[in-house]
Amino acid sequence: METTFDRPAEYSRDNGNNAEGARAARASRRPAAGSSEWRDLIADVEDLMKKVANIGDLEVARVRERLQKTLTAAKSSAAAGASNARAYAHDASIATDEYVRERPWTAVGLAAAVGVLIGFIASRR
Repeated sequence: METTFDRPAEYSRDNGNNAEGARAARASRRPAAGSSEWRDLIADVEDLMKKVANIGDLEVARVRERLQKTLTAAKSSAAAGASNARAYAHDASIATDEYVRERPWTAVGLAAAVGVLIGFIASRR
């Protein structure tokens, strides 16, 4: 997440759209977790469908059609899920940023408490 501690608060709030645009551009260049596996699976299924396209059996044609519908639904479902996750993460980022700006010392205290708790748990192992 981009920090704005070295800039005045008015500047970072006024130019929030520029920061959000830069964040979105960085996020779009980053591969999503598991995206390469998903793309490989889709490519393999599509390749398999092309290879069995020449088979004239009626049952194979039905299975191929059903697989095509399922593949289309899976693609749209994955795209919708990724979009929803991206929107949720963006909303959480904005809410966190607003909370930290409104209550900086509370945020510092919470971060210190979490650090102490993690240190305590790590030292007991």
